[in-house]
Amino acid sequence: MAKISAYKDLGRELLQVAKPARYTGGELGSIVYRDDQNFRMAISFPDMYEIGMSNQAIRILYNRYNGIAGIQCERVFAPAQDFEELLRSSNTPLFTLETGIPLNELDLLAFSIGYELTLTNLLNILDLGQIPLRRKDRGEEHPIIVAGGPAATNPEAFGEFVDYVYIGEGESFINNHAADLASCAAAGGSRQDREEILRRDPAYWWAGKSERTVRAIYTDFGQGVEPRSNLPIASLTTVQEHGVVEIMRGCPNGCRFCHAGYFYRPFRQKDVPCILEEVEHLVSDCGFRNITLSSLSSGDYMGLLPLVEHLNKIYYDRHISFQLPSLRVNSLNLELLSQISAVRKSGLTFAVETPDPAGQRALNKEVPRERIMGLLKEAKNKGWKLAKFYFMLGLPVESGDTSQAEAIVDFLQDVQKDSGMKFNVTAAVFIPKPHTPYERSAQLNDTQGMQEIRTLKEGLKGKNFKVGFHSPYSSFVEGILSRGDQRVNDILENAFRKGARFDAWDEYHDRDLWKEVVAEADWDVEKEICRARDDSESLPWENISLKVSDAYLRKEKVCSDAAELSPVCDTECEDHCAVCGKDVLVRYPESFEYPELPPVPERSDEDSHNLGDEAVKAVFSFSKRDQAIFLGHLDSLHVIERAFQCSGLKLMFTRGFNPKPKLEFAHPLSLGLVGEHEIMGAEMHEKPELPDNEILERLNRFLPEGFSFNGVKFYPLQKDKHKKKKTLMGLYAGSVYSISAGPESPLSLNDDFISRMTDAAEKLSVKDDYSFTREGDKIKISARFKNKKMNNIVKFLTEILEKPPLEDLSITRESLMALNEKGRVEDYFSLDSSQN
Repeated sequence: MAKISAYKDLGRELLQVAKPARYTGGELGSIVYRDDQNFRMAISFPDMYEIGMSNQAIRILYNRYNGIAGIQCERVFAPAQDFEELLRSSNTPLFTLETGIPLNELDLLAFSIGYELTLTNLLNILDLGQIPLRRKDRGEEHPIIVAGGPAATNPEAFGEFVDYVYIGEGESFINNHAADLASCAAAGGSRQDREEILRRDPAYWWAGKSERTVRAIYTDFGQGVEPRSNLPIASLTTVQEHGVVEIMRGCPNGCRFCHAGYFYRPFRQKDVPCILEEVEHLVSDCGFRNITLSSLSSGDYMGLLPLVEHLNKIYYDRHISFQLPSLRVNSLNLELLSQISAVRKSGLTFAVETPDPAGQRALNKEVPRERIMGLLKEAKNKGWKLAKFYFMLGLPVESGDTSQAEAIVDFLQDVQKDSGMKFNVTAAVFIPKPHTPYERSAQLNDTQGMQEIRTLKEGLKGKNFKVGFHSPYSSFVEGILSRGDQRVNDILENAFRKGARFDAWDEYHDRDLWKEVVAEADWDVEKEICRARDDSESLPWENISLKVSDAYLRKEKVCSDAAELSPVCDTECEDHCAVCGKDVLVRYPESFEYPELPPVPERSDEDSHNLGDEAVKAVFSFSKRDQAIFLGHLDSLHVIERAFQCSGLKLMFTRGFNPKPKLEFAHPLSLGLVGEHEIMGAEMHEKPELPDNEILERLNRFLPEGFSFNGVKFYPLQKDKHKKKKTLMGLYAGSVYSISAGPESPLSLNDDFISRMTDAAEKLSVKDDYSFTREGDKIKISARFKNKKMNNIVKFLTEILEKPPLEDLSITRESLMALNEKGRVEDYFSLDSSQN
């Protein structure tokens, strides 16, 4: 089997694409097998790397599958357009991140579908992996294609492109059947033999299945410590740069519009010891400083406030902050908000959906105006100046004598006048999702949605409001993919063939393309998707059961029409939905007695120059090679910051709204250059009581491939606050580089090339800054940037060559130089200790 390495096989071409580290792998904690396992699979969240690596489901599945002997599970994400073009132009199949397996050589490729607008990306991943799009065109030699996730509960709309769809929580299948796949592969089983294993699980859907597919529920959630599922850690900064602890799965509230609430029933809460151990793993093994306590409704976790208070006591001195997404207004209070803002101030967010009290009862989600006003006034007194509000337009509920947009305008103007705060307002068109009480309701079309948005924007003009919205046409497309029948498969493929990619991204969503695709369909797409369904009408997703009974959904719709509330889920169930049974129950955490810890101290405004007698600046040397050269400076800084946290070495932090460790770099290395002895500094309250080699070993243990610390020296910090501290960059005097030509490069690095560089330096008036010598087939460049007129080696070489030099040259920075007190250039580690 041929393996593909992005940075070795694609070489310098990789530097032509944006953020090449998306495709190079080598992250901390990634699992690379030396020998092929019997069963080779990959999992994908079909979006860009930064999105996919923020997805907790991918990490859970990755670690659980790799915990099964005989299974090799790797990752692949949707490539951006520039990398797609590179793959197509070179006829290189898309490959996995860990060991570069071409996708068409896998045994199984599984997709986690978090939102329907990623489905065109799914098709692109198949196509780039040189796998036939349609199920009917694949044979024994092709991988089995599986999809799952909360946005995959209507397989009819995309089922022509996948072999199987898993409905429910994937841990259930892994626990019960994954080992059978490994055994089957070890015994030389055929593709059909492996498919038979999948078909044993009633949660799998496939085309032509006669019996109903029934959602799988992971009944062990929250009991005992879960397998650690936060590795690997992305080297590239992701959209959600948080460590995530899932404190509750599901939600007790029964909001009638919420598909996720029905998909994850019943709610199950995790035991406190499990949460504490997972947080410690995220902080000390993964290097996260922002921890999200995640669930659909985090405020409903039993005993949330004492949990957050306890976590703050443990991690306050380490500058770790905690966040709580999806806090309902009724579960939010300023004491809780103050706790989660102890290190970094948290935002104030209200998901109101609709301001009309009767409409809120219809949704089964009350958000009292008096409660909101009380929180806003209290928050303003404690320093908050801004609040965020979320609303949905086109909800199947009444809003009195006004349109829903007009009702929102009246509500917000009234609340803003009373509170005096500024509001960021976001609105989106409601999509009646399958398997909810509103699954038969109508959806606003694009014209209707835009009219509501315009009403909202016109009514909220002024400095106190900032209005954003999700495109109504994107919502219409999402409605097609979530509510449509088998005819949607052709629309989906046609959109992909015309170039649809990343439809969930506003900057990539091509409205005109989708309008063209919809117009070419041989059925009235808008009428069919946006219309209401009759109660007697069959639905495309009828052969899927989320275990919530059809009778319960009908009853909930009747309650909605009457604006009547339903009780929350609880152990003593008052409103049977048919999910709970002998093995499936609502679960609260076991009781837990927190140990006594000292209270969190008040942060003082002490002068940051009051450092203490033992304060030092540690100056480190580190190398950056292989995959690491494709990581930019800010991402490299983030990688190193995490390594320091995991190492246990205590750094000084800045003060203010968002404390950061005090790290600095002498001179950032350009993307694509190798660095042998890069220089960075870290401020510490005192020198660690460890040998230098152990300090370096601790740091290297938590670095991704390509990074390595190789030296350290300590200098006393400037104690006099009236004297300006010298920075590493302030002392920077230049660098020593070596350049060599690749085997396919047309360049000849001979004496003539040196003459061209010398002439260029003279022409640019930087002749005194550069010196050139030949060493075999390499040229060494000493760049002493006295006037800093041309202090970028890539820019300098570009002046000589007709195109950027990184395509034809390999450039290594061998060392950096500093200026000592006497104006002489020397190595950073040779500087006198007085230069602090």
